[in-house]
Amino acid sequence: MNNLAVPPLPALLLQGLDSLYVSFYLDVTNSALDLDEIAYQRERLRQSRDGKFTRIELGSEAFALKTHGRFPYSYVIENELFSVAFAERMQPSFHVQFLSKGLWQEGLDGLELRFRSWAESMGLVEQRLETVSRADWAFDFHVPVVDFSADHLLSKARKTSAYKDNRALQTIVAGKGDVVIRLYDKVAEIEESSGKSFFYELWGRTSEIWRVEFQLRGERLKPAGVRSLDDLRGLQGDLLRELTHNHTSLRRPTGDSNLSRWPLHPLWTALQAEIGHMPQSGLIRDIDEKRLLEYRIHRQTQSIYGSLKGLAALLSIAQGEAEALSLRDLIGQLEDELVIHHEHPVWERDVRTRIEGYALGQW
Repeated sequence: MNNLAVPPLPALLLQGLDSLYVSFYLDVTNSALDLDEIAYQRERLRQSRDGKFTRIELGSEAFALKTHGRFPYSYVIENELFSVAFAERMQPSFHVQFLSKGLWQEGLDGLELRFRSWAESMGLVEQRLETVSRADWAFDFHVPVVDFSADHLLSKARKTSAYKDNRALQTIVAGKGDVVIRLYDKVAEIEESSGKSFFYELWGRTSEIWRVEFQLRGERLKPAGVRSLDDLRGLQGDLLRELTHNHTSLRRPTGDSNLSRWPLHPLWTALQAEIGHMPQSGLIRDIDEKRLLEYRIHRQTQSIYGSLKGLAALLSIAQGEAEALSLRDLIGQLEDELVIHHEHPVWERDVRTRIEGYALGQW
């Protein structure tokens, strides 16, 4: 490879949200949503041999009623735009996936309006602001020549992997859980699994398309200040810019043994440029470090608090207490219990290992 010759930037064909998961707090009490009728129709469907769904009209939309729920929700209805899971006595009462085809055809604004119009047609009253639990962004490029591999990916993610078909690279994945970044042959994915041929018309071509996809879950969205759909609109540029500049990048090999000094691959340069055109709040470093750290501390202390309740109950029983041990009294007794397990050198070593891991983004 001639490292001095910089290939041209690949052309961006399409960019936007490809999937979005949102929880809505809607009151079904005085709505037109007849759960008894839906339960009846679902039971009929389960006992029939007609297929895996039945069509139902609900307000301004038609849906396919599924035979199964989606934990912890009892019912699931779907059409080309939405997959809606819901239940009567829980909050949030609706968990909605804005589907790929709907997002590309209607856009986020249009699809949100469509869902809210449906909720209004059913008399579903919003009780509090919605929360975003997962968002997937896609950037589709025309890549005539694949001159990269998984070894050219520099990432803070603990795990990276690659998949091939007939020895040809198809997918590179960085991370799992809260943050997943994928670079893959979108045409091969359509032909082998998703069947989303509508992309061919959107792209204006049927070959040589590679997608860079970012999948972020609530664990990463919330510490960045993203809770509602409006938050997502305002901060998505910051989130994606931070990921493509500070978290993961695709590089061009040189003779340097340090991958971090390799120049950016033209695909990543083009990606950063497109993301740079998105609205920015300028809070990238704050989002990535301070808020994320505060959120992790909050979640960990929340988990510890739950464990302390169980420990308080066990100690109350062991000590023959009639009343529940208070939090303050429990904390006062914890040192004696913990010292049994404590070994200073091991503690020092393990805490230092975690500090170094967190500094490398290994949460």
